Parts: sequence; structure tokens; C-alpha cells
Amino acid sequence: MTNIIPPRKRQQKDEEKRFYVTAKRSVKLQLEQEAFDRGTDVWTLGGLVIEAWLKAGCPDFGFSGQPPVSENPPPSSSPSQLADDQGGAE
Repeated sequence: MTNIIPPRKRQQKDEEKRFYVTAKRSVKLQLEQEAFDRGTDVWTLGGLVIEAWLKAGCPDFGFSGQPPVSENPPPSSSPSQLADDQGGAE
């Protein structure tokens, strides 16, 4: 066995791979029901949900304890910046 990191390949097959995640039983049941309602299996639906989340830039969906970015107020301006913006102080 060599201890050399192999170089990156230019072309990779993007084949499907099954992997496992951990969730509460109730979440698993909800996902299974949703997959059934959509006519697919839990593995495919779970993968599509994760893929959509990644493509969206991994948003927090408000779970971080802070409101989503769009609801955060803009940063407050300093008094001197406000005066400059209004043509006051120099």
C-alpha cells in the first residue's frame, strides 16, 4: 500500500450511492409516508431533499436560533455615516 494521495480525476461517474442518516423515529415515519404519497421510496426522496438543500446553498431554515437572513434588520449606520448620506457632516 502506498502512502501517496492520488491525483484528482478529470471525469468522475456521478452514480447513485446509498448511505445512512440518523433521525427520530417520527421523522423517519413522516418521510416514509411522504415518499409513499409521492409514489417513490424513502431513499430516493431523502436523496432528492438533501440534493435540493445543497443546491440551495445549505440554508438554515431558521433552525440556527436566528431568523432567516431576509428577516434580519440591516446593520445600523453610525451617526457620521448618516450625516454623510444626508449631505450633512464632512
